[in-house]
Amino acid sequence: MANSDQRVIKLTIECIDLPAHNWDGHSEIWLGIQSGKDVVQQVRLPAAKAEFHAELRVAGEDAPNFLGPFAHGTVQERFLYLCWGQPHFGHWAGFRRAKLPLTGLTWAALESNHLRAVVRCTDSKGGPICATVKPPFLSWTD
Repeated sequence: MANSDQRVIKLTIECIDLPAHNWDGHSEIWLGIQSGKDVVQQVRLPAAKAEFHAELRVAGEDAPNFLGPFAHGTVQERFLYLCWGQPHFGHWAGFRRAKLPLTGLTWAALESNHLRAVVRCTDSKGGPICATVKPPFLSWTD
C-alpha cells in the first residue's frame, strides 16, 4: 500500500517477437517476470505474445524512485527483470534474464498512473533477449 508520499503505477509489459520454444540445448522455454526472488506469471513458449502486469510504488522529488517487489537495482538505476527458464519441481530453473531499465522515465510519463512497455524478445541472433534491453527492442508509453 502506498503512503501519502507515494503513487501506485500500474504496469503492463507486452512481450512480442518471442523466440522459439527450444534454443541452444533448452528444449522447453518459459518467460516470466521477477517479483522479489520469485518468477511469476510464467508463460510457456511457443506463444504469439506474453503480457505481464505489475504494480510499482513511486516516490521521489526530482526523478521517480520505483519501489516494490518488481523493482530491482539501486535507487539510481532501477529496472525490471524478465526471466527465461522453466519451472522445475516448484522452483524456477532460469538460464537468462533481461533488464528493463526504468531510469529515464519522468514524472510526466507517469501522469496517467499507467505505464506500458513493449519488448521485442528475440535478439539479433535468434535467442531470448538478455542483458539491458534498449530501443529499438524496448519502448515505453503511458
